[in-house]
Amino acid sequence: MKKISKLEFQFNSIKMKLSLFLIFGLFSLSLTAQNSADQKTFLKDIPYKIIEKDTVKLDIHLPKQNIYEKSPVVVFIHGGAWAQGDKEIKYHYTEGIKDTLQENGYTVVAINYRLVSKTVDIAEQLSDCKDAIHWIIDNADEYNFDTENIGLWGESAGAHLALMIACTTEQSNDSPKIRFILDNFGPIDLNKVLKTNASWFTKKTYKLFLPKLYDIREKLIFAMTSYDINTNKEEAIAVARQYSPIEHLQTAPKIPILILHGNRDFIVPFKQSKKLHKELNKLSVTNKLIKVKKGNHGFTKTDKKEIHHLIKESFVFVQQHYHKK
Repeated sequence: MKKISKLEFQFNSIKMKLSLFLIFGLFSLSLTAQNSADQKTFLKDIPYKIIEKDTVKLDIHLPKQNIYEKSPVVVFIHGGAWAQGDKEIKYHYTEGIKDTLQENGYTVVAINYRLVSKTVDIAEQLSDCKDAIHWIIDNADEYNFDTENIGLWGESAGAHLALMIACTTEQSNDSPKIRFILDNFGPIDLNKVLKTNASWFTKKTYKLFLPKLYDIREKLIFAMTSYDINTNKEEAIAVARQYSPIEHLQTAPKIPILILHGNRDFIVPFKQSKKLHKELNKLSVTNKLIKVKKGNHGFTKTDKKEIHHLIKESFVFVQQHYHKK
């Protein structure tokens, strides 16, 4: 066996150190370049509306490739039962959809809206969302937005708000051109979801087995409608009906809708999306319902292969309904 001299050992040691230095140096440069690229395409916490002491903000995820002369815009509206949540896109499937859109020339604008409280109800949330879209239109030149190509994308309560925007925005030359909606397990009938007309037996069962959920339900109904379900039941039901997308489909513009919903969603039941799909078909509105087998609320238990499929289906739908000039 050949012996290695002390000089050769030292030389080999120096070579190894140089190699490691080069590897870590290149890795560091790669991370720096990636961070620099992210900084160029991610603009955080831009105020779009100020109401008294409330400043409502949005994030802009610009395209990673300049494919279009002007960038089509997809507006992301977060979920959280109207009472919590944030514009940060951090879940596996939402991040995948966002990244795919950015890589293919789209801008994703993720918006916050004021959460329901003693002073903010669902009407004001909807107003915030519409104002965010008007901000996008007013600032289109600065960010190179294509105002002829705006799509809405929401999850849960955010999907409900996206549908309500489409259903209640008056169509005129000045109104935003909404080309499609990505509806991720959004509620379409608030009275059903909030159980505003629950029977005595149902309420008793809730109080007995799910006391915290029962308490949250009552507080949420009051915050959203400004009426106490125990003392002003009819008024609360009327407001919930007014802000239910299913009640507006007859008069709403025929905007294409992709619906993703898990059949094991115990927060917003899958039958909500089945009903929406059925009604849209009756009205000859372009739509597609994808049932995520064993999918829960948020698809947190859905495997990677199915998530990849949902990301692909979402992007294909967006591409199909992007208005080519």
